[in-house]
Amino acid sequence: MKSWIPTVALTTSYLLGLLFVTSTGSSATALAADDNQKMQSSPEDFKEFCQAMKGRWIGEVIWITDWPGFGKKGDKVTTYVEWTIGEGGKVLLGRFYGGPGSATFMAHYDARARQIKDRWVSSGGNVWNHLVYKKDGEWHYHTTGSTGDGQEITGSSIRHLSDDGKTQRWMGLWKIDGKALDPLRDIYRRIGD
Repeated sequence: MKSWIPTVALTTSYLLGLLFVTSTGSSATALAADDNQKMQSSPEDFKEFCQAMKGRWIGEVIWITDWPGFGKKGDKVTTYVEWTIGEGGKVLLGRFYGGPGSATFMAHYDARARQIKDRWVSSGGNVWNHLVYKKDGEWHYHTTGSTGDGQEITGSSIRHLSDDGKTQRWMGLWKIDGKALDPLRDIYRRIGD
């Protein structure tokens, strides 16, 4: 009888644990799938995104934190960005120059995930991975990444286009290792195609 009780307790604990894992795991998976579905795009969305971003832009940017190789939090700088469409419309390539720093970007459409993916890498070692999708007529960014010293970057933002696509405001909130940064409030003006 004594050996039977631990077996029953072990079996019951195992079954309760399995029930907990399956009930919470599937709902977490369902939530993640629901979020991914909200961030999905079509090839036509990617073409529209490319057309909206392509060209040369001049920006007014206020650094939202100390960015190594770029400047200090609160510094206001003039930036220059150029986006070009390549590989027969399958990729959007970009260069960013701000203060002493620079960054390279590449956006593409991932057909399997049905998502626009945009990766930026800076001279300061920062990496930003953006999932871009259109919602309510504006381009939304879900951002993950890391700083040059390995801290986690997370956040979300919106690029609001106006003036027939000649002006864009990039607004949003990012965090580094869970600590909120100043809000994004960048303004870009198209200066050429």
